Amino acid sequence: MYKETFDLAAFRAVVISTLAMGVGASMGFIPGFLATTLQNDLGIKLGQIGLLVSVHFGATGIGSILGGRICERFGARSAVATDAAVVGVFSLLAAYFGSYWMLLLAAVPAGFSYSLANAGTNVAVAKAVPENRRTVSLSIKTSGVPIMAAIASAMGPWVASEWSWETVMALNGVVALIVCLLAVLVLESDRLGQDTRSSTQRLPNKFIWFPIGAFLLIAGTQPLFSWSVPYLEQSLDAAPAVAGGVVSIASLLGVVVMIFNGFRTDLLGSEQRINRMVKMLLLASFSVLIVPSALVVGLWAAVLGIVVGLISQLVAIGVMHAALVDRAPYAVARATGMTMTGYYLGALFSPVGFGALVDLTDTYAYVWVVMSALLFLSVPAFLLAGRIPVIRQDD
Repeated sequence: MYKETFDLAAFRAVVISTLAMGVGASMGFIPGFLATTLQNDLGIKLGQIGLLVSVHFGATGIGSILGGRICERFGARSAVATDAAVVGVFSLLAAYFGSYWMLLLAAVPAGFSYSLANAGTNVAVAKAVPENRRTVSLSIKTSGVPIMAAIASAMGPWVASEWSWETVMALNGVVALIVCLLAVLVLESDRLGQDTRSSTQRLPNKFIWFPIGAFLLIAGTQPLFSWSVPYLEQSLDAAPAVAGGVVSIASLLGVVVMIFNGFRTDLLGSEQRINRMVKMLLLASFSVLIVPSALVVGLWAAVLGIVVGLISQLVAIGVMHAALVDRAPYAVARATGMTMTGYYLGALFSPVGFGALVDLTDTYAYVWVVMSALLFLSVPAFLLAGRIPVIRQDD
């Protein structure tokens, strides 16, 4: 059964899950933040950098259903620790060999193992935290990704220019191995699957709308993380520190807003979570559309669009995790696996498609409009997902 109070075990589960989400996603974000240095050092094109990101998240999408099953079988602690260990080892290997092909090779196991972290952290938090604190707890957990992005976008370009991109990868590897050790020492060994209902409950018939909506959501917003830095540098002549700082500040603001939104959404109740999410998606779609206007009106428009777009995207994703747990509380690993399959297939398509379209058109002007349209299409998908009844914990 779910615990009724937010006790020490719940606090530890949320903290470790937050750290695990950050390191798990890191190898899918770092190449975009280091795009200029990687281009200069390795002599590669933007499309090749986008391929690194796409392969990572594509492997996550392909592995997400299996990752959910593995998590149910071996438990959240094993799933989370395994992902951190894989990221640590392959980050260090990429730093040691210092080649594009090693980065591409490392993207596959690191991406696949990230599916374990997604399922494992959702299970760990869902088990430890009651329903009336679900949105804020899962939003905090999800904030591990933008916190990592804030640190990596602010420090990564500077470290890479002062020393090397290999140094960035080595530091990432060390942090990931520390998180692996913490997960082994702190997370509980039991799993949600020990509740007999978790092995018998089927996902709702209309649950397919969650992965469809998730695909469109991330397809339209992932470039805000991966491509904002090179866009600001290459199209708007922003200094690397300024470009990285914009994404970093937006990510940190997003963390604060998504956590406060979690409290607010929990007060409104589980029935309102989808509606809250849809409002954020509409705001994000409009914000992404503002980004290319900076080519005409100036840098401030890009900054505004990136900041508001990232904040609204992060808020929507935090609510999405709570909404899917609402509808499958005794099959969280499977629900997460299915949803994140769509999510990361969107992340497979988006970065490489974005980079290739920029290479093809020799401008960033059109690609942001395409991203906005994809994001707008996620709204009806999640409205359909919202028709699935919420399952109460005591049902």
